[in-house]
Amino acid sequence: MNLLEKNIQALLSGVNEPLGNKLLNFIQNKTCSRFSINENLNIYDKTHNVFMYE
Repeated sequence: MNLLEKNIQALLSGVNEPLGNKLLNFIQNKTCSRFSINENLNIYDKTHNVFMYE
């Protein structure tokens, strides 16, 4: 499973629905103060200092 697949799986797990919605908005708009994304499509939650699939 590559990094994008892990991020998508984290999103689809639905553990935190509001977070998932914010993440979807970020992916669509490419702007969000809470999340960042790098060239390898790693999505990083700056609030909790974790990658989305961890």
